[in-house]
Amino acid sequence: MRKTLKTGKITWSYLDSEKEDDIWLTLHGYGQNAEVMHKFMQTFRPNSRVLSFDLPLHGGTSVKKNEAIRIGDLAELAGNALREVGGKKCSVLAYSLGGKVALKMIELDPGKIEQLVLIAPDGLKTNRLYWLVTNTKVGKWIFQLVIVFPQPILFVSKLLSAVRIMNPKIHEFVSSQLSEKENRQKILDTWMIFKNVKPSLDQVGKRVWRYSVGLTLVFGKKDRVIHPKLAKKLSGANCKSAEVIMLDAGHNLTTKRHAEQILKLMEQKTTEQP
Repeated sequence: MRKTLKTGKITWSYLDSEKEDDIWLTLHGYGQNAEVMHKFMQTFRPNSRVLSFDLPLHGGTSVKKNEAIRIGDLAELAGNALREVGGKKCSVLAYSLGGKVALKMIELDPGKIEQLVLIAPDGLKTNRLYWLVTNTKVGKWIFQLVIVFPQPILFVSKLLSAVRIMNPKIHEFVSSQLSEKENRQKILDTWMIFKNVKPSLDQVGKRVWRYSVGLTLVFGKKDRVIHPKLAKKLSGANCKSAEVIMLDAGHNLTTKRHAEQILKLMEQKTTEQP
């Protein structure tokens, strides 16, 4: 069932499975919507009560005047959602862009989260172009120019791919994201709205340890968007601060097949624990 929830200037639109088992909140990736994660959870947690949220500028979630998300808006999300369903704690599963939101949520309000599953999460490293566009007037102006005239950057991307300086998969990703003017504008709008969402990985690690949050990190070995080596940012050099799962896949890890693989591997790791 489709419902809405308000925190600050954000009106969140979400799907509620309305089941009576443990509660899970899900957050999708860029360009997706709540339906994607809702289908994923039908395989991953079929008996749980799942609240699948549309991110701002995606699906039905709206931000007043398209302003940047306030940190307080995220601090209230888990608590407000739990009040809606009469729960005290929940688990969170987030993918890509949703992963950055989830990291900030647990930094702000860890006491309400029992388990955190991050799938190819954004927020582990700041992209230089993203920083330039969201923190400087010059960077924003350049990207606005790219929205109108994308040909030069697409040509350079194709050239770098042809001479193997850039991975061809990255060129494919750039081309798919910048091919349409509407898509280019959405990238800028999304970047600007999420510019204040900057999780401190040091603080996240401390919150996870202090509140005994079960942390699972999932990456695709062939992912060139969120590189699997970034797992060490949260799991530590010895990968003991979190359960780390590496799939033989790229960045798209939200299919039914991937849900089955992740569930199986998580169950195996639980069984192997002393």
